[in-house]
Amino acid sequence: MTEPSFSVDLSETGVTVQFSDQRASSPPIPSDLSDSLSTAVSQTLEGEGVVAGSVDVIVVDTEAITTLNIEHMEGTGPTDVLSFPLDDPSEGDAFGFTPHVGDIVLCWDIAHEQAPDHAGSVDAELHLLVIHSALHLIGHDHAEDDERVLMQSKERHYLASFGFEHPGDQL
Repeated sequence: MTEPSFSVDLSETGVTVQFSDQRASSPPIPSDLSDSLSTAVSQTLEGEGVVAGSVDVIVVDTEAITTLNIEHMEGTGPTDVLSFPLDDPSEGDAFGFTPHVGDIVLCWDIAHEQAPDHAGSVDAELHLLVIHSALHLIGHDHAEDDERVLMQSKERHYLASFGFEHPGDQL
């Protein structure tokens, strides 16, 4: 019997976030904001026990999020953020890879529109959306009352570390 011809180093830990702005005709997102949003994603996932993994955060315009929402979520129009979970982070060690936890697709325009009446500021809204979406990537949901209460509690916790208050239940 021959030994495998490769080796895998799982010593790298933590969640890495790749931030990508796909909006064609908008000014670029300030690097301090994209860095803070990336940190919010990694801190949320690591705080929830994800030891290692990667996530892509992709910022899109209203047209792109509308298409994704219709095609993948059976939605009827634009939305603020979508989560696309991929690998189960707990399987990385077992199978010898760093899992790609998933993708977060964030609509900049919708976040800006809803911020004043939701989280209060654009920065707070964007942080809430990526934290919310990161929790979805690892299986949290808010379809039932008990799930919603738990998810909002977690959002409140992670938002506070960035100096933001949770907007509360706004169903």
